[in-house]
Parts: sequence; C-alpha cells; structure tokens
Amino acid sequence: MQKIDTRTKCLFCRIARVVAPPPKLTISEWADLYRRLSSEASAEPGQWRTDRAPYQREIMDALNDDEVETIVVMSSAQVGKTELILNVIGYYVHQDPSPIMLVQPTLELAQAFSKDRLSPMTRDSPELKKRMTSAKSRDGGNTMLHKSFPGGHITMAGANSPASLASRPIRIVLLDEVDRYPVSAGTEGDPVTLVSKRSTTFLNRKRVLVSTPTIKGASRIETAYEESTMEQWCLPCPSCSDHQPLDWKQIRFDDASMVCKHCGAIHSELEWKASTGRWIARKENSKVRGFHLNELASPWKRWSTIIEEFREAKRGGPETLKAWVNTSLGETWEEKGEQLDEDILLKRREMYHADVPDGVKILTAAVDTQDNRFEIDVMGWGAGHESWRIQYRVIYGDLKQPQVWTDLDEFLQRTWTDAEGRKFRIAITCMDSGGHFTNEVYRFCKERHARRVFAIKGESPGDGTYLPLIAGTSTNNRYKATVVRLGVNEGKSKVMSALSLSPTDEAGNKVQGYCHFPLTTPDKNRGYDRQYFEGLTAEALQTRYKMGSPYQVWVKVRTRNEPLDLAVYNRAAIEILQPNLDLPLPPMREEPAATATPPQTRQRRRGTTSSV
Repeated sequence: MQKIDTRTKCLFCRIARVVAPPPKLTISEWADLYRRLSSEASAEPGQWRTDRAPYQREIMDALNDDEVETIVVMSSAQVGKTELILNVIGYYVHQDPSPIMLVQPTLELAQAFSKDRLSPMTRDSPELKKRMTSAKSRDGGNTMLHKSFPGGHITMAGANSPASLASRPIRIVLLDEVDRYPVSAGTEGDPVTLVSKRSTTFLNRKRVLVSTPTIKGASRIETAYEESTMEQWCLPCPSCSDHQPLDWKQIRFDDASMVCKHCGAIHSELEWKASTGRWIARKENSKVRGFHLNELASPWKRWSTIIEEFREAKRGGPETLKAWVNTSLGETWEEKGEQLDEDILLKRREMYHADVPDGVKILTAAVDTQDNRFEIDVMGWGAGHESWRIQYRVIYGDLKQPQVWTDLDEFLQRTWTDAEGRKFRIAITCMDSGGHFTNEVYRFCKERHARRVFAIKGESPGDGTYLPLIAGTSTNNRYKATVVRLGVNEGKSKVMSALSLSPTDEAGNKVQGYCHFPLTTPDKNRGYDRQYFEGLTAEALQTRYKMGSPYQVWVKVRTRNEPLDLAVYNRAAIEILQPNLDLPLPPMREEPAATATPPQTRQRRRGTTSSV
C-alpha cells in the first residue's frame, strides 16, 4: 500500500510540473534564460546576455511594471534596439501569451523583419520553436505576416498599408522606426494613433515606440520622448562618482576620452564603462517611460571609431553630418537656411580654363521634358561628390516631330575636353518621363539603354512618407524601358545641402561635395545665368501638418523650377552609376597618326557625334 502511495505521489508531482504556470520572470530574465541569438542576425550568436549591454535591462523590464503603459526609445544605431523588440515578442509568446502587433514603416520591411529576424529567433530559441508553427506548415492561421501560438498571435504590419492595420484587438503594440512612418495611413490618419486604438479594450495594454530620430519639429519619436520621463543613461565618474550622461560635447578627440562635467577629470572609454550605470529621469510620468541612447554607450562601437566617423561626416557636408547626428548621437537634425539665395550662388561662379575643369572624373546629364522643349544640364563629378556644372542647354521644338529628338540625341553624344586634351562623354543620363510625352520618352530611352539613358519618374508623397532618392526600378511599360523611381524630396534635400557648402571649413580644409558654377564669357555662354539660379532656388522647405502630425515638404516659391529638378536627376544619375570617384584619371595616351577614313565610316561617325 505504501508503494502505491509513493507512485501516486510521483505521478501528481509530474502532473503539477506540467500544468503549473511558469515562474514569473522579467523580460530581461526571460531573455537571459531562453533567448538564443541567431548567426545570420548577430555578430555574437549564442545565449543572450543582458549584461553585455546593461542599459537594455531597465528598458525591457519597464514593461513588467503594471503602472507603465508606454515605453519610448529614442536612440542611435548600434545599441540593440531591434533585439529589444525581439525579446519583448519572445517573452509574451512564452510567458504571457497575448495578441501582438509589430508595425514597420512599410509592408515590405514588415515582411523582411518576419523572415530575417523573427523566424531565426523562433528557430534557434527552443521554447519559442515549440510554440510557434513554421510558416511552411499547413496551419491556415500562420503566414509570413501573421503567426499564431497558444493563447495569442503576432501580426506584422506596414504603416503605409491601411489594410494591414485593420481593426483587431491588440494588447501589445510594437512600433518600430516611427520617424519613417507616413503622416497618414491612407485616409485613416496617423498610423501610431490608429494602431494604439486597437489596444484600448485591454486594461493591461502595452505600447513600445522605437526609432532613430530625423528632423527637429517633424520627429514623432522626439515628440513622444519629450512627453515621457526623458531618461538618460548615466555613468559615474571614476574620480568623483557623480553620474552623468555620455555627452558628445565632453568627448576629447585626441585620445578618445571623456571629461567629467563635475570635477573635470579625464578618463578613457574603458574606465567610464567599467562602472555601473543607471537611468536618470528628467521628468515625472507614471505611465510613459522614455529612454535616450547614443552610440557612446554601445559595447559594439569604440569611441575612437565614432570620432573618425564624425570627422568623415563633417568633411562630407550637411547631408552626411545630418545622418551622423541621427544615427550616432540619436538626436534630431535642425534644418538651417530653408531657402538658398540665388544672388549668393550667382556670385560664386568661377572661371573654367577648359570645358571640363581639373578634378572632374565623369560626366552625367539630366533631361527635363516640356511640351515645347528639352532642358539639359550636364554635370561633372569628382572625389567626395564634388561637382562642376558643365553646360545648361535648352533645345526648343515640337516634341511631336522627330527633329527635336534627333537634336537631343546628338547633344547627348557630344564630347567635352579638359585642359590636357582628354575627351569626356556623358556616362549616364536621367530623363524625365512625366508630362504629355511619356511613351515617347520610354521609346527614346529603350533604344539607348546601352548608353545608360534611363527614364525617371519622380515621386514626392504629400503625406510625408520617406522615400530614398533611388526608390526602385520598373519595366512595366509598353516599351519595356527601365524606369527609375526617384524620391525627389530626399533628392532636393541632398542638392540643397550640397549647394549650402563652403569650399573649405574653419581650418581651411577642403570640404567634400562643394558645387562649382562657371562664369559666362564673351566667347562661351554655358547657360548659367540669373534665370538658372532663380530656378535652382525656386523651392523652400516648409513644415506642414496633416491630422495634427507635422511633416516637411518642398514648396515652390517661384514658377519655374527646372534647374532644381535637373540637379536632382543628376544626383540620382551619379548614385545609380556609383563610380569610384577617388580613383585618378588614366594617363593620356598618344593619338595614332592620322589616316584616311573610309567614307562609310565617316558617315557613321557623323551620325553618332557632334560638336556644339
């Protein structure tokens, strides 16, 4: 009888272990026990260790606080913010099953997150693998963008896709890279607000907003952070023990050290990071905790590397410096000088001693298509994207007639010569396909594809959606011509940043990306007159609001803006081509002795080159 009681007792013990709820863990404790980093998504695959980047612990564990409803993380790159989101997902799948939604800026990015980040984590973390079925299974509730598990599900959506944000009750809302969201999801309003409303029926709802910031005054994450506890990661000074944030202004460039703002002591990166840090709040807010991180806190980035990247970004001009401020300091960039002065640019013109000045490595061309003319701008490019305007040409004619197209073709095939006698041809052309002659442009470009004459289609979303300058390509037209989609807002920002550069910095060093313009001389009119500069500065950057959300847009302040459009197309051309502009030009080769040319050869050459 005693033997039977013992066996029964063991049976009940085993049953209890199976049905008992898991121990109550914080998210960081869960990650340290159960999360495995995948080799394709991490440089340090294997068991997760929160101590590797201790600032992550408080951010994750804040979600376990019943009082806290929203977490805001405004950060640089290289601090592990995507891994934080993955840990949150893993915890709620395993420990507290709930309906979850993760929103990326676009549906394509949501698919990439599911495939490249979530699936590897699920595969390599055994407790998650047991609970989440494979996307290849026949489970009808499991797709690339929707995965079910016992007690809950996770949906991945794009902020640009109202359908993917369709109404369903969501307890855990994860919003990634919110500064890249459009101002409105279709006509339904701000996607952050739209998705947040999905969780209103849950008293224990949680919301996480994560992003690298962008432009001051139009940054969602900065606005959210300023409405939170505004916490900073602070380390104690090795000398006086006073905690302080890792501030870029206190970094010494000569030895990659930091000065204590309290006692003035100087310590190395290793000395600062050897101490135990803590988050210090600057405001009180019981429901919204906000955290700011920059790359100086990262265990994966040395201060010496950050300093060198800053120097390189500063040499590259405002556009590269803006990217550095956003992605390294995790701070917004404040745009200065919203509209350039045409008189300043007009006075900057300089004398060229040849058609192609010294420093030019390659030529690009841009063509704007109007009903009664083509406007063409030829630009030269050198190291560091330094640029020289070469010639601005307008070809008038009836675009319904072949002659004006022939004139354009001849111009695009001509050559320009430098002081040493080198002949330069146009390496790539971007041609506007908008207006009333779209099919004619497609046909023209298709026939000249081998010469890299590409049709372009500019896109400038009025809802503030971010598009990179090179936004994609398509051949979906009757001629199967390659059409390059351009994010013209990003292009105009790059052009205006380059135009605002000075030739040298405060120390007298040459600034990368400076723009040169030629003087008009009695014997040569290159086309860069006052009217050109008025067109180049014909737009200004303005902040507007849609459904209460700020966004920035380029607005015409003058009627004609073709020179600005052409500057964007030329910038796109050099980015499509991606030549190595740091390579020196090859040495001049001696021309062979002149020989008689057969008449048929002369005729063929006459059809492919012309002088203007």
